Amino acid sequence: MGDVRCGWCGARLSESEARGRRYCLPAHRQAAWRARRRWREAAPARKGVAAAGELLLLHVTSVARLPVEPPRPGSPVGWNCAAVARVSDLAGQLVRAAVLADRRAGASWAQIGAGLGISAEAARSRFGRSRRAAPAGRGG
Repeated sequence: MGDVRCGWCGARLSESEARGRRYCLPAHRQAAWRARRRWREAAPARKGVAAAGELLLLHVTSVARLPVEPPRPGSPVGWNCAAVARVSDLAGQLVRAAVLADRRAGASWAQIGAGLGISAEAARSRFGRSRRAAPAGRGG
């Protein structure tokens, strides 16, 4: 029959256990079901991450295409700074959307903090109050 392993913990299932079973314990089957459910429920939040990332990418691409020639006489002063000032706002929206997606998928604050390079307390205090990511609108 081959080497059959639990779909949750990876423990090897004996041949008698492996008949029609994918998990070594009912608790592992339930944990896998909960993880799949959380993943499905987090789909809208993951779409928010993709939308925020696309908006950031479009803006950064447009900034990269700025002309390298000196500005014409009468051009507004500080136009380079104005063009790149929105990048940090868009990056913040992307991070907030990613945190929301991870929380909806069941990640703990410790896991989120580790991914961001900060402590769990810092992640919770910074992102814990926001229930949804800020809309990624255009303009600015």
